[in-house]
Amino acid sequence: MRIGFDARMISHPGIGRYIKNLLNAMLPLNTEHEFLIFGNKGLLATCSLEPTSGSIVHWDAPIYSIKEQLSNPFNGHGLDIVHIPHFNVPLGINKGKLVVTIHDLIYTKFPEYLPLVKRKVAKFLINSAIKRSDTIISVSENTKKDILEISPIAEKKTEVIFEAADPAFKVLCDKGLLDSVRDRYSLPENMILFVGSLKRHKNIERLVDAYNKAKTRTSCNLVIIGRYHKQDSKILRKIRSSGIIYLGEVPAEDIVAIYNLADLLVFPSLYEGFGLPVLEAFASGVPVAASNASSLPEVVGSAGVLFDPYDTDDICDKICKIMSDKGLRHDLIEKGQERLKEFSWEKTAEQTLAVYEDCYSNA
Repeated sequence: MRIGFDARMISHPGIGRYIKNLLNAMLPLNTEHEFLIFGNKGLLATCSLEPTSGSIVHWDAPIYSIKEQLSNPFNGHGLDIVHIPHFNVPLGINKGKLVVTIHDLIYTKFPEYLPLVKRKVAKFLINSAIKRSDTIISVSENTKKDILEISPIAEKKTEVIFEAADPAFKVLCDKGLLDSVRDRYSLPENMILFVGSLKRHKNIERLVDAYNKAKTRTSCNLVIIGRYHKQDSKILRKIRSSGIIYLGEVPAEDIVAIYNLADLLVFPSLYEGFGLPVLEAFASGVPVAASNASSLPEVVGSAGVLFDPYDTDDICDKICKIMSDKGLRHDLIEKGQERLKEFSWEKTAEQTLAVYEDCYSNA
């Protein structure tokens, strides 16, 4: 098989990690297929993504652009499979079987994130991707459920393949490194961590309210890491008015150490396609308290503590329970490490290659 893979979004924080880790795991497993990776050649070179069998094809059409949609870079390469790792499938693709990964349907659940015109474009692209694809890869059962609400007939062509934590996330034993990162970011002891963008569905305002209650009952300090957009200014003001440490976006080489310095990850999101910070915490030896909404129970399993994300008292109670009970934290860390074994990029890569092969054989 000749497989074309759209890797243009490799620098994006969420889908980019999916692309990088999937390709890094999948390319070494491939012994009989040829991969053509489409994207910015310079950027892909920095990620060491040169297939042993195949090549990189330069394609730099901006995401969601007219140029992207009218481009036809995959035609003329004799491709049997084209894999688009997001719903932005170019309209010009008309050769080869089409595999699409849909991570979430955030724009249908929270349409207010986009102006009206962009909202209509997103809706069109999502529906088009679902309709035109030969196989849809969903990263969770919850996302599959959301897909089927839009298109019940997609049931037979939707496969659930979980993601995994980036291999960079692990327990660090270098005290000098950890002390250096703590000093550089002025990080406190008894640290509760949140990692994610400051968007409304991340439920940060309720987390702040719960934290303000919890700090009167137990020793804790909340640290928030994540991208800020100007439309989220209300959330940022609330964070800063509560004396919470907001670090913004943090370089990849430091974020692993910050996880290791945390006593608890709290992840109160109302909606997630998967929920990678949960696995990142497990890999870093950090206990997890998370929302019982959307895909998060699938990822957490029995290895963390779940709460009602709409109930600030429940969030507060779970924070206090974990922060004040060293034995419980130790138990959750052990369970998290065990749970982590169920997710790996090697498994994701094997299942994705199997999707390609099934899709091709059903030509």
